[in-house]
Amino acid sequence: MNDGPRAWKWMVPGVGIGGVLVMQLWINEYGSPWMAYCIYGTIPVMLILTAQSVAMFWAYYSELFTDQFVARRRAIATTAETQLFEMARLMHPETVRLLLTHRKTKWRIKEAKLNELVDWVLDADPRIRVEFVEYVLGNSTQYAMMPMNGYLSDKAYTFNPDKLVTDYDQYRAFHKLLINRAMATDSLGSQPGQWIEPWTPELVARQFGIALVDEKAAESKTLAEPELKSVVQS
Repeated sequence: MNDGPRAWKWMVPGVGIGGVLVMQLWINEYGSPWMAYCIYGTIPVMLILTAQSVAMFWAYYSELFTDQFVARRRAIATTAETQLFEMARLMHPETVRLLLTHRKTKWRIKEAKLNELVDWVLDADPRIRVEFVEYVLGNSTQYAMMPMNGYLSDKAYTFNPDKLVTDYDQYRAFHKLLINRAMATDSLGSQPGQWIEPWTPELVARQFGIALVDEKAAESKTLAEPELKSVVQS
């Protein structure tokens, strides 16, 4: 049995207030003089009923709004991934192990047309392309992310040849992913998100298996030095 707030718990005292008030008005109009002293009893009763009605009214609708908020937040938080792992409780342990092994993958290959190159997207959010991540991290500083204004155009599809996700949407999706992983802070006004120590553009790139242009150049230089020394010695 649920003893929580109910509609009748504030409606009944509310109706009782009206009934007591009508009775007191009838006494004042048609009652004998000594019955006028009933006002010392009806007023406290009306005050008690008013307090009860207001308290139950507030409790009832507070619980109603809270339930609606929780249901809305649960619907927003429910994704295909969360549903998949909820169903994992009914799976065989070996199947769950294979599922967890598959979730370790950072990147996946998007199927391309015969006359196009293979497109790489982030497994955590397929809307984000690897070229876009390289562009954002390459233009970011050691303290803050690349700002969206000035580097990207609204309603442009520079980093999505299929014209399905705009550059702004890719930026917001990538920024939200970094926030959820505690790599960057939320933006404040016109200020872009800040890196959370110890994360830097280079470390974030390595986390996603990406080598920035500077790192590629440094790596190529490091590999070329032994060859150059061998040529000089010969």
